[in-house]
Amino acid sequence: MGDLLIRNIPEAVKEGLTDRARQGGRSLSDEVMLRLVRSLAEDEQTPAVTKNAYQMLRSVFEDNDALMSDEDHAEFMQAVEEMRKDMGRPVPDLE
Repeated sequence: MGDLLIRNIPEAVKEGLTDRARQGGRSLSDEVMLRLVRSLAEDEQTPAVTKNAYQMLRSVFEDNDALMSDEDHAEFMQAVEEMRKDMGRPVPDLE
């Protein structure tokens, strides 16, 4: 087996690990090794779910029941198109 040296662990984390090691009747090293092994096993069992920006934003809208109906979306796009045509200022006469 290899060795691993971890530096600059926050004191509160070290104290928490020490307490849990004591409660389990393990050394600090054994406690840390147990937790690392468990963490890696969990990672292997639970594949990472990756979403692109569209999927993340859509899920926020879905979670808040804020998705537009097809009709609402069509009205919104029509309003956007009308705003593009009329930017609120007169077209300059370049002649």
